[in-house]
Amino acid sequence: MFFDLVFIFTLGRLSSTLAEEPSWVAAAQAVIFLLAFWWIWYNTNLATDSLDCERPTVQVLIICVMLGSLLMSINVPDAFGKQGFVFAGAYLGIHLGRTLVMAFYLHGTSAWRRPVRGVIWYLISGTIWFAGAAASGDTRMLWWACALAIDYSAPALRWRLPRLGRATAAEWRLSGEHLAERYRQFIILALGEAILATGNFYRESSRDLEDTAAFLVTFWTVVFLWWTYFYRPTSNLAVKINESADPYRVNLRAGYTHLLMVAGILLTGIGGELMLKAPGGKMSAGDVVAILVGPVLFLVGRLIFEAWVFGQLTKYCLTAVVGCLILSPVAAQLPPLAVGLLGAATITAVAAFDLTIRARLTGAVNPTAAGGASHLYGRGR
Repeated sequence: MFFDLVFIFTLGRLSSTLAEEPSWVAAAQAVIFLLAFWWIWYNTNLATDSLDCERPTVQVLIICVMLGSLLMSINVPDAFGKQGFVFAGAYLGIHLGRTLVMAFYLHGTSAWRRPVRGVIWYLISGTIWFAGAAASGDTRMLWWACALAIDYSAPALRWRLPRLGRATAAEWRLSGEHLAERYRQFIILALGEAILATGNFYRESSRDLEDTAAFLVTFWTVVFLWWTYFYRPTSNLAVKINESADPYRVNLRAGYTHLLMVAGILLTGIGGELMLKAPGGKMSAGDVVAILVGPVLFLVGRLIFEAWVFGQLTKYCLTAVVGCLILSPVAAQLPPLAVGLLGAATITAVAAFDLTIRARLTGAVNPTAAGGASHLYGRGR
């Protein structure tokens, strides 16, 4: 959790930057920032799962990763201005430093080749990161998008390299309990940041009836995002990782899909700020639809997570997503507050189905209760 503290600041920077100047360029830059920060968080979790965190060297490593991440966060969005080399250098330094420390500690074990492959892959993507830092404007964005594509595809390709081959399942010894808990903690941080950002924006508003309604709708949406996450998606993740013949693949899929859910939460907070700007007034069609994107993207992430990790399709979640997509052209003509209510109603309906199914299968009404969690997948669809 101490390591996660820096990402509260990061999410706040991303949220405020995008809410102040919503545009397609700003959105594309925010996606690049989010992908970069998530990849640091995700791979640092894998490192701490493989290393002894009681060792002073490992603790210093984590503190250095925090410092580098904080430096990157401070330079959002100046990374697309004069601070491109600082941002790229901090990003590459974090990954290379972490993997080199892992190579040192894992030397002589069957897992030693894993960080060695990582160093080579990050050196390859690092050249593109620095090429992007030397460019400007949209060209830098394209270079960095290519670098992130390499970083994200490397684990999907099992870090394959000539002579070193590809990483095997035997090289990974993952703790399902640790990783599942780390995902839950980050989701809580993202939800907290959404509430904090909306609360600060509401505090600076006129706090009239429309502003209050917009604030309450956003708060209600965030609450049910929490509800729909803790009711189903992670109840069996730890067991799935521990019992899988290829735990790395399971965790990788969980990492990719949790990124979508975190992005959905971040956009929900931004949507709340957009509502508070003009709850019943006129906004561009893009801004109005953006208010609906957050809850929908969260549900898409949850839907893919359940299908990809557990092999189960949640039909009512799919229906909710499709329904919102069908209504999005109509939503573009509605006032922001009405669009916010549509998103809140959608996520509430999914939560109601979750509650009904859980109550029918286990009799439990507490979303954090462990009892009966193993029966939530494969039934009640």
